[in-house]
Amino acid sequence: MQAHKRNERHVRQLAYTINPMDWKSELAQAVEQEDEAALRRAALAGTARTIRFLSSRLSSADDGAKWKAIRGLGVVAGERNAVSTDRARELLRRFFWSLTDESGTVPFGMPEAIAEVLAVRSELQSEFLPMLCSLAYNPERAQTGPIERGIFWALGRLGPASALCSAEAVESIKWAAQQHSDAESRKVAAWALSQFGAL
Repeated sequence: MQAHKRNERHVRQLAYTINPMDWKSELAQAVEQEDEAALRRAALAGTARTIRFLSSRLSSADDGAKWKAIRGLGVVAGERNAVSTDRARELLRRFFWSLTDESGTVPFGMPEAIAEVLAVRSELQSEFLPMLCSLAYNPERAQTGPIERGIFWALGRLGPASALCSAEAVESIKWAAQQHSDAESRKVAAWALSQFGAL
């Protein structure tokens, strides 16, 4: 019990090292510098606003900024004192919703963000990885361009877990690596294939 209380005090102390008046500029700096300790403090000080800030950058035209936001979401989602399993689950549901036609959004960066969250919250892979894999082969959920490449990357990010989850996804990645009409898509698919391990 005493150890638990000490941990709670430590969490609160970490949270309040973020100035509530300057949180946005401090968070922007943490993302830019990929300061994992600062990102965790930001999540503890304000989980919802931190996730909103990072999510808003997933569609950035600046490729570097997009990838920093993706990696930042992984750091934040991995901070279990700030992001419970239920909260991580709800975040993933929102990301998957954004990939549907009904959402009306252009979901740049969403597949990559999903993979980054699943990489640090492996307890949710059994629930969400089949859905992610299906994006690679289900014609009703087909994507193109940067979003399709994001799906290839996402499956590669999760490596052997993706391969074990779906033989159909593996076959789609193999096809894309060899026959996709877009050179960049072939390159990303080939990288993903290399991450699957022995097949």
